[in-house]
Amino acid sequence: MEDLIFVKNTTWPEVFEGWRGREANDPGWINCAVNIKGWPDWESWRRYTAARFGAERREWKIYRITDANKVVPAILVGPYTGWQNRLPVKNALSFAGMLAIPKNYEEFRKNDKVLGMIKNFPASTQFIGAIRLDNNKIVCLEGHHRAVAIALAVKNGQQLKSSNDITIALCELALGEEKLLDEMLAKGSQRPNQ
Repeated sequence: MEDLIFVKNTTWPEVFEGWRGREANDPGWINCAVNIKGWPDWESWRRYTAARFGAERREWKIYRITDANKVVPAILVGPYTGWQNRLPVKNALSFAGMLAIPKNYEEFRKNDKVLGMIKNFPASTQFIGAIRLDNNKIVCLEGHHRAVAIALAVKNGQQLKSSNDITIALCELALGEEKLLDEMLAKGSQRPNQ
């Protein structure tokens, strides 16, 4: 894929460790897992999401994103209700497309978390995604706030510094597997029987 440079093959446990490092100790994500989604902890919540996607059985590769200002806004918003409820068409719009909707743009241009990321974007970070082979587009599985920060900065005429080390862990969604995204969205990530 254009603007992606292969770095290495990896495994889901290694990808999950990175996810854990980015979120597991964040009080906001812990609160979401426990008090909103009904899980005993962050890890149970995120392992449930990963299992529904079949993350452990997939082949994973790490790529360096050479032009985050171009690539990241074009990534599709992932199959999560909190994000998809903002969109008129489910599992089809990119972060740039989401911000093209005036209500979303107004919300995120005032969002403290997103604005903080624009001002102080991590020097090194990794997204998690899947390449949809039905349309050859990347869908975001983890990293939505960072993706919105980049897309918003680009929309506002700002550019993320090219010195940032931005990678993405990717697997493939084979033809026909795109329905998993609709299934994930329909079921949500609430703890079953809650």
